[in-house]
Amino acid sequence: MYMKKQQFKQQRGFVLILALVMLAVLTLIGVSSMNTANTELKATANAKQHQVAFNATQSLLEFTISKPGTGVIDYQTMSATPQIYSGYVLSGASALTATVDFIGCAKSTGGSLEAGRGFSYNFYNVRGSGSNTTGTATSNQTLGVRFPSAC
Repeated sequence: MYMKKQQFKQQRGFVLILALVMLAVLTLIGVSSMNTANTELKATANAKQHQVAFNATQSLLEFTISKPGTGVIDYQTMSATPQIYSGYVLSGASALTATVDFIGCAKSTGGSLEAGRGFSYNFYNVRGSGSNTTGTATSNQTLGVRFPSAC
């Protein structure tokens, strides 16, 4: 009986110290988890803004190449002067600009009903740039376009 009382006297404060150490460790784990979650939230929001800018620029390029003959871009021109279009408006995006550069003309050797006469094509580079409404994310993209011509 004397032995058990002596053991309890020696261990009276140890449980309190152990509980405080465990509480401190759990607090550090919680704070670390909150910081990680906050960082991931910021990264996700940033990725969303970049996706908005990318999609807006892609939409501008698709609009530019799909509207020949409507006054947006003249695909029959062979001028070295770039054609610039900035009238495209899209919700959630700003500073949308398309630039079309004439690259050259090529004639193919066959494929027509007339012997030795093939189709001719003008080649263009269509560059698009745009950003989200706040301007924190931008996207620059380029497409190559081949358009039938009479060069």
